[in-house]
Amino acid sequence: MEIRKSISTVLASMLTVCAAAQTAGYDVIVYGGTSSGVIAAYTAAKDGMKVALIERTGHVGGLTTSGIGNVDIGWPRTVGGYTAEFLRTVGAHYGNPYKMQISLECKVAEQVYDSWLEETGVDVVLHKRLREKDGVQKEGSRIVSVTMEDGSVYTAPVFIDASYEGDLMAQAGVSYITGRESRAEYGESSAGVGTYMLLREYTGEELEKVKELSRKYPMDIVMAQMEEPGSADGKSQAYCYRLTVTDDPDNMVPFRKPEGYDPERYFNTLHRIALRGAHRFNQVLTLYPLPNGKYDLNHMDLINASWSYPEASYQERESIDLYHRRYQEGMLYFLGHDERVPEEIRNDVLRYGLAKDEYTDNGNWPYQLYIREGRRMKGEYVMRQQDAWNNPVKDDAVAVGSYFLDCHIVSSIVDSLGRHLEEGVFPYTPYRPYEIPYRIITPKKEECTNLLVPVCVSASHVICASLRMEPVYMMLGQVAGDAARLAIAGNTAVQDINVDELQSILRKQKQLLHFKTPTDMYLTADRFEGVVMDDSEIGLHDDIWYHSTSQGPFMKYDYRFATASPDGQRVAEFKPALEEKGRYEVQIMYSPSGNRTKSADVTVFDKRGEHSCPVDMTEGPEIDGLWHSLGTFTFSPDKEFKVVFTDKGEGGIVVVDAVRFIKKDRK
Repeated sequence: MEIRKSISTVLASMLTVCAAAQTAGYDVIVYGGTSSGVIAAYTAAKDGMKVALIERTGHVGGLTTSGIGNVDIGWPRTVGGYTAEFLRTVGAHYGNPYKMQISLECKVAEQVYDSWLEETGVDVVLHKRLREKDGVQKEGSRIVSVTMEDGSVYTAPVFIDASYEGDLMAQAGVSYITGRESRAEYGESSAGVGTYMLLREYTGEELEKVKELSRKYPMDIVMAQMEEPGSADGKSQAYCYRLTVTDDPDNMVPFRKPEGYDPERYFNTLHRIALRGAHRFNQVLTLYPLPNGKYDLNHMDLINASWSYPEASYQERESIDLYHRRYQEGMLYFLGHDERVPEEIRNDVLRYGLAKDEYTDNGNWPYQLYIREGRRMKGEYVMRQQDAWNNPVKDDAVAVGSYFLDCHIVSSIVDSLGRHLEEGVFPYTPYRPYEIPYRIITPKKEECTNLLVPVCVSASHVICASLRMEPVYMMLGQVAGDAARLAIAGNTAVQDINVDELQSILRKQKQLLHFKTPTDMYLTADRFEGVVMDDSEIGLHDDIWYHSTSQGPFMKYDYRFATASPDGQRVAEFKPALEEKGRYEVQIMYSPSGNRTKSADVTVFDKRGEHSCPVDMTEGPEIDGLWHSLGTFTFSPDKEFKVVFTDKGEGGIVVVDAVRFIKKDRK
């Protein structure tokens, strides 16, 4: 008995030692090594906190180090604090120490993050993930510890969930939503199910083939009927991998033929190529130039496949990740090798490949799927569409957002009549730089008092379309890091910290809290004589003519732009509804800049024919500094009257903003 007791004592002691070895105590635990998580950990550590940053992959930085080399920044003037410092540090790498570098190599971004975490003494814990069930332990409304899949336990007074998925937040019992609210929920004009657009109609024979493909690839093609516009649903906008590609033969890995490749999966890619009249790779997909001959490849969205991701199990998410990867690998191989693709596109695609020196331990493929939208917390205040236009000022402002409300397609369905329909992209939604309140990163106090959530913030689907950009997540990560320190120092709930003190700290760290939009930036048609048409009224596709507000003034909410190219495939047409026939002076609005084209291809079609009116957009408009006259032209109801912009040219930016038509009296 004595021997057995001794053995039991020894075993118990060993188990105690093992358990102790698996438990680690910190001041702040940051879960999710996204850019937001890195900045949160860096900030808290600079404030003197003992910090652990836990990341499920082998790399920190999230999408900034995993595909998004072209940083979606909005107005650069609204970005401050450690986010601006990070971008300038990357700029210094490229020889521009005073420039915020928004075109970067992901491997360089990761090097900067790694150095920041090392210099501040953050404990970086890689390849660990929250236990899928019962991973969060609470006492009352406080989290006391989190447990990983391997059994390791982490304790802290304050936790920060900076993950894209919001798993810690969800397990902590915090309220959240997935999918879209109805228009009635918050009175948002862009909320809920959107207006369906017809992609194509299938014949009876084609429809049978589509149904067969739907059974084989259920997340590619969904057989369904239209839902009520404006109604709520559980669907998220499309995801994709943002790839780093190159046309440098010495740093290129050719696009691979994936396992299970099926060219029939891409039948609608051929249809879209024909619709766009595409001749080159960058007219099918988007290539953002990066340093050292690389490109950020975007808009390989796999519509519908995102719907179940936010609430999916770990195993299901891994399957969805792989589903996206195989789809995108297959599309790239298809574009380069399938003989149904125009030869000039195939030849152009084959000039590119994956960048050999990026993601070297993952087959040159990014580590992180672009989760454009997942869970969204429901805190005491839910930010919404109106906060970006009608209500942009906040007493508890901690950062400024300025990216347009950018929602990708949410659903792509084929109905019983054989119509292929798509919806989800917003009709252009008004916005201007807006202040972001501290309240959107804190849960309801009764639910959790020591958790901060700088990514899955308390926001509607509509405003999330702007908030979801990496620089915003980074700035909110800084806020979370500072707020954690204040909560610990004051032994208080994160909801009860002194926000004035937080704002003071943020100002010292050069974070921008308030932004006054110039009064002459956003113009309205009622200020001007004549019939005024804006770019928002002519149905331009977001992936063809891009939005910008970087150079004002402009009509309404923004202007559109494209880079001039010899082919001139992009077209924007203004067709006015004029009541009286006769002579009209036609004027266009554009904001001049040195990066504009010197010969924008603008043509007026009237009763007398076609009139070419090239415009030097580097020069300021001559009428009130706003309008440039193309001349006077004749309108007759029996002849088409329109103004047409294309991107044809030899470089520089073509701007499409507003056109006005002024009736001229007979003389």
